[in-house]
Order: sequence, then C-alpha cells, then structure tokens
Amino acid sequence: MTRLITDRLTMRCAQPSDLDALHMLVSNFEVVKMTSSWPWPADRAFTATRAVPFDKTLGVVGLVFHHDELVGSMGMTSTTGETPEMGYMFGSAHWGKGYATEMGRAMIVYCWEAFDWDEISACVFDDNEASDRVLVKLGFEFVGPCRGYSRARGKELPTRTYRLPRP
Repeated sequence: MTRLITDRLTMRCAQPSDLDALHMLVSNFEVVKMTSSWPWPADRAFTATRAVPFDKTLGVVGLVFHHDELVGSMGMTSTTGETPEMGYMFGSAHWGKGYATEMGRAMIVYCWEAFDWDEISACVFDDNEASDRVLVKLGFEFVGPCRGYSRARGKELPTRTYRLPRP
C-alpha cells in the first residue's frame, strides 16, 4: 500500500516525521482507552515505535489524514496462520464524521485484492458503541462476546467479536 485515497481522506504509511502529530493524537485518554495496546499516560518512546512504516507482508497499517491533518490510524494485520484483525482509532475532534467507515471501506476493498484472507475479525470493548456501529456499517457480523485487555485502562474488559467473511 502506497496510499489509499477516498473522497475526503488519505491513508499512508507512518513515517518518523509523523511522531509529533501521532503523539498528540494518543495523548487523549478518551482515544487510547478504546485500544488494546496503547499505554496511558502516552509514552513518546512507544509512539515512536508506531511512527514507522509497517511490514506490508503482515497486512496494512497507516495514518489517516483529512487534507494535511492527522485524524486517525487504521490497520488490518495478521501474523502467520492467524485471522487478520482490523483496528482503528480516531482523534475525538473527528468522531461522528464517518471517517472510520469511509476509510474502513477502502481498506477492506484493498485487503481483499491484496491478500488471500478468508475473513477479517475485529473486537471492540463493550463500552465503545461508536466502533460497534462502524463495524456493522462495514458489514461485519457479531459472533459473540469475549474479553480483551486495555493497556491504557490496565485491565481486562468485556468485548464484542465480529467477523467479515470474504465476499
């Protein structure tokens, strides 16, 4: 993936020059508390590990921009033999604008063309109703409850698991 472009958004690989903008995004607890791996308080060294291009053999991960402003991050990744998982986070100033759905659609189309995955999975914390709605809009089907760890909250929480089969 060089770039994914929609009507309003562009997604591209992260670069070290994105560190300041990405760190600002993850310095909002309301954003990172809905992720599994981001720490709280925000850790600049950890953010720097994510401000680099992703190994494209494992999937697609990138930063999402509206014009030149970083609005979020999105990815679909798979380790060998595992069902790829979709994840995303968007800055709170950009919630409710349809950005996750818009870029999610483009990324799904790209991934079906680029990878031989049979399905894509996604998990959301039970208290993340907005992400739940995004997955439903993208065609994901609820398959059951489970539990997942939130590093920012420092605990395991109830989650909802979704699957999107290859069309």
